[in-house]
Amino acid sequence: MHRSQRRSLRLGAPGAALTAIALMVTACGGGSTGTPTAAGAPTAAPAAVPAAAPTAAAPTAPPSPTPIALAKTFTAPNGRTIRHPDGWVVREDMGIIYASTTEAAASRLVTLGSLEAGQVFIQFAENSILSGATSDPAVHLPDNLRLLLEGSGFTAGAPALLPWAARRSARLDASNDKLQMLAVSMMVREDLFADVIAYTAPGEMAAHEALILSMIESLTYPPS
Repeated sequence: MHRSQRRSLRLGAPGAALTAIALMVTACGGGSTGTPTAAGAPTAAPAAVPAAAPTAAAPTAPPSPTPIALAKTFTAPNGRTIRHPDGWVVREDMGIIYASTTEAAASRLVTLGSLEAGQVFIQFAENSILSGATSDPAVHLPDNLRLLLEGSGFTAGAPALLPWAARRSARLDASNDKLQMLAVSMMVREDLFADVIAYTAPGEMAAHEALILSMIESLTYPPS
């Protein structure tokens, strides 16, 4: 992964210990996440993912949807903030922020590897950019997601640069029979990426895309 330091992506459910999301993916055939410790859970065949990281000359995505006003602010222990809609459930655990429409959405994603109509789950993680590693989010993004996508049944598109002036960012869209996924890597500063993964039910990403991107764009970090 171009020698960037990966922090484990972890998914939380109410009252349950958090487990690495990459393990959930391979534990639940056809879903991005499943019961982390379920005995005998089948492993899906390798997913159709890009064989090699794209070059820095990634295509630019169409203009982002008009940002949505967000009523609430969540502040993590390290000073990061994120804006979110009123009524959402937002928590932080081991350096990762989890936001979901309801507790039921987070629980369903962990236990069944799927979401119902109207449910959204987003996780906001970080990855350090080590000396000599890529600082191009369009190159970093597929490398960062490779283990997540393999064995999950997800079919992924190519990454595309986002037209955000404030921070160089790229997005990648993927789906399987249970979920749609939107992943974004955003260069926060020269030594840090914000890596965000959002999930919806199949066919629902378009309805929630503007909200998800608005939440990602709202991320702030304290001075380094």
